[in-house]
Amino acid sequence: MNRFLFDHQLAAMKVDRSGTAEERKEAADLIGRRAERMATWRTANGLSGLGWPQDERNSDKEDD
Repeated sequence: MNRFLFDHQLAAMKVDRSGTAEERKEAADLIGRRAERMATWRTANGLSGLGWPQDERNSDKEDD
């Protein structure tokens, strides 16, 4: 889980440094998917999500 969180933080930094709009969208999607997976894992293991990354992607998923 520590490695997964580390990778999540790296992806978060890449959002600000991505060159194109498509790269920024891909980085943001990666962050959202990782946050969602962390939340699911923590819930399944009876752990609190307080202070952990949250999936902040638009919930209506207009691009899908």
